[in-house]
Amino acid sequence: MAATKASHRAVAAILLLAIAVGTAQAAVSEPGAGSRGQGATTTTTSARVPLPLAVTVRCTKVHVVKAGETCASVARDFRLTVAQFMVLNQEYTCTAAPLPHGRWVCVRGSAVG
Repeated sequence: MAATKASHRAVAAILLLAIAVGTAQAAVSEPGAGSRGQGATTTTTSARVPLPLAVTVRCTKVHVVKAGETCASVARDFRLTVAQFMVLNQEYTCTAAPLPHGRWVCVRGSAVG
């Protein structure tokens, strides 16, 4: 059981790191000649984003979504973080919008990848 929790934490950490790296941007401004910034050069670069890992999920417990439930509410009910829920249920984009009523979601399992 401890290995499963460690695996979930590791996968969640990798996903959060990939998101953080993907949104990071660096901007450098080098003033040129002239008092009004004439000839100024601005360079903007984006960080490289690693491709997502191929993750295989082995689900050991499922939950049937009730009307109005969201990723966050289901995750909270089953003591998961939203990041862990998203790893187990990669087909959903977790927003504030409710999940599809009657669908099955994975709430316990392992992610290997």
